[in-house]
Amino acid sequence: MRRWVALVLIIGTTFSGCATTRPQSNLILNEEYFLVAHREIQNARESIYLITYLFLLYDYQDAYPNRIFKDLIDAQRRGVNVHVILDYPKPEYMDEEGPKNQEAYEKLKAAGIDVRFDSPEKRTHNKVLIIDKETIIVGSHNYSFAGLRYNNEASLLLRDRDKARRLIEYFGQIE
Repeated sequence: MRRWVALVLIIGTTFSGCATTRPQSNLILNEEYFLVAHREIQNARESIYLITYLFLLYDYQDAYPNRIFKDLIDAQRRGVNVHVILDYPKPEYMDEEGPKNQEAYEKLKAAGIDVRFDSPEKRTHNKVLIIDKETIIVGSHNYSFAGLRYNNEASLLLRDRDKARRLIEYFGQIE
């Protein structure tokens, strides 16, 4: 009997952390965001939901936003369902290069990605990435050169199915 109790305790102790249902989190600071988001998007198997205030593309391919853009396209091509909501291009942010987010919107749409703008009457200031209905990256990082490379930014990576489900529901409610 003692052997069984000892065996159960050893097995229970060994595997107690392996099948946890508790949420897990990691802090992502400044330039770390690109590396984390890049890895998570590349590892996506089922779905990606992105809500972002700013998604800018640049003339040089190695810019971090361009690389994440390419990751989204690659994910779509390998069968991952990719969904994106961008803040509607507001007139106050238009310049000689045109409205912010318009280029990313058009190129995502051309690649067959489910992309849309929020309502012109609202500002969507979220920066939320949800992968495979479990992994969430939420914080202050915009998808811009400065936001992913030079700004002081903080985000959090969470692995939490319940919060991911709620955020996907929220995604569907954004107008």
